[in-house]
Amino acid sequence: MSQERTQSFGKSLFLGDLREELIFPFPQPHSAEQKKLTALLDEVRKLAKRTIDPRRIDAEAHIPDEVLAGLRELGIFGLLTQPQLGGAGFSLSATARVIDLLGSFDSSVAMLVAVHLGFAVLAIQHFGTLEQRQRYLPRLSKGHSIGAFAVAEPLAGSDSAAIRTRAEPCPGGYRLTGTKIWVQNGELADVLIVFAQTVVHRDGADLDRITAFLVETGPGVIVGKSEPKLGQRGSSTPALYLEDVFVPADRVLGSVGGGFKVAMETRQLGRLLASAACIGTTCELLRHQVQQVTSRRQFGRVIGTLGMIKDQVARTAVDLYASESTLYLTMGLHDLAHRRKELLLDNSLEAAVSKVLAAETVHDAAVAAMRLAGATGLLDSSPYERLLRDSQTYLVFPGTHEVLRAYIALSGMREPGEQVGRLSDVLKRPLRGYGMVVDSLIEKMRTAAYGRAMLTRHHPQLKREAVLIEDATEAFAKEVDRVVRRHGQLLPEMQYVQKRVADVAIDLFAMCACVSRASLVLTERDARHAKGRAGHSEAAGQIDTAERQLRLCAAFCGKAARRIEQTLQRFGQNDDELMKTIADDCYLDQPYPFDALLVRGTEPNA
Repeated sequence: MSQERTQSFGKSLFLGDLREELIFPFPQPHSAEQKKLTALLDEVRKLAKRTIDPRRIDAEAHIPDEVLAGLRELGIFGLLTQPQLGGAGFSLSATARVIDLLGSFDSSVAMLVAVHLGFAVLAIQHFGTLEQRQRYLPRLSKGHSIGAFAVAEPLAGSDSAAIRTRAEPCPGGYRLTGTKIWVQNGELADVLIVFAQTVVHRDGADLDRITAFLVETGPGVIVGKSEPKLGQRGSSTPALYLEDVFVPADRVLGSVGGGFKVAMETRQLGRLLASAACIGTTCELLRHQVQQVTSRRQFGRVIGTLGMIKDQVARTAVDLYASESTLYLTMGLHDLAHRRKELLLDNSLEAAVSKVLAAETVHDAAVAAMRLAGATGLLDSSPYERLLRDSQTYLVFPGTHEVLRAYIALSGMREPGEQVGRLSDVLKRPLRGYGMVVDSLIEKMRTAAYGRAMLTRHHPQLKREAVLIEDATEAFAKEVDRVVRRHGQLLPEMQYVQKRVADVAIDLFAMCACVSRASLVLTERDARHAKGRAGHSEAAGQIDTAERQLRLCAAFCGKAARRIEQTLQRFGQNDDELMKTIADDCYLDQPYPFDALLVRGTEPNA
């Protein structure tokens, strides 16, 4: 078995390590792809302005055929597929930018494309055989077929391991029986990736394991009607009923019993594209906020001049910058891993961070936009209530944020826990484990002698932000070490701890992403100035783009550092047990049996 370990910038933070070579410089598409992307974005804008009517899509709970036809014509459904199979061969970062733009016009359209590409096309590209790729990718890339991903069931939502759909072996293949729910694109799709339990023989025993299957709509595949839902109403999410559906043996995706890996890795990439849709929607919300506060007057003045109003707009801009920086840094890490497989990069934690941050940012921006609009924000005729409803959906799909926070915390603490466990084991056998003990002591001495992990590749104007990151990383690693030593194998059940660990990791990674991105634009500005070229925007008297990004980066890092400090303090002093007891009271008795004006056991006054 190989002893090689994967690398992850996000997971390294849990060990107090800043792997800055992975995040500097901030990733950018190569020039040829940049030109193609710029041209495509212009075409997408024209299509969207001509055909995408978000109010109509929301009211009819349907994406019009002319929108789908336009997306096909522009090749949107094949952005990630290689040219030899009918696609454009774009990187994940460039593809995300297209979905980002679509999200600024309509969330349902953006999610249609995100699910098709992130959950169907990428699953086949990564796990399909040559024959499967040649069979399905050309038609999916042209948009002649639409893809869907069928995992969730009535008793298995985020818990993929609990699915009950079964695939029974039969001559020539398998027969699938079961029910899937919340199948995005389900009413449009004719190529489905379906997950079912199969019996596998391992170590002399028959065990149930999940297998992924490529299923085409046909006999036995019954597509239910989408239920009316709160937001993203144009996104099709029906139930799917499989009644003794025959699937040939050559339609197994990946290996028999290997479906859990297919589901987890595909969801990771799908989350990134869903996050891109969040970014686009947040950009639209910020535009609405600015339009509202610079035109609405109260008390004889434009409300945008008021401090509390400015604070809400600024918060949206700052959080948007952080979530966008985090997403595109993670995208760049994925593209780097794809180009240089020998690096063994693992970006699963970063993908979960990107999804949580992007979805919570769009939700907060939607709430702020509605509040800034006043009573107008409550009207069906205004965009605010629709955008607020759409933002709620991002908090649930793909993956609830409670589950994602647990994943971030537990996957990040795995290696610190393993190190503590290995050291504990060898201390019981000091002679046998002498080398490991010495290595551990040497590492502690090296850290004490030469100092902590530091950032060196940031722009000089970001020294303060770099120090905030270094301080937070050091404090975080110490707290993680204390937590794994204290709680050990109990950590999977300690969700208050998990949430705090995840919240610090999210803020810390986002700070790093902001500093990396701002460093790039500041360095580029310095290079222009050194050549005597200030740039068109600066020459025209507009705000220096680099200075704007410097302010956004400084604001986010300052706020995030304060949140991290407060969160770390709550590891030692908190009311966790009190809150658990209050919840148990609600479970065991009436949820709220009190009345402020009627006290039980007393008689009213005569």
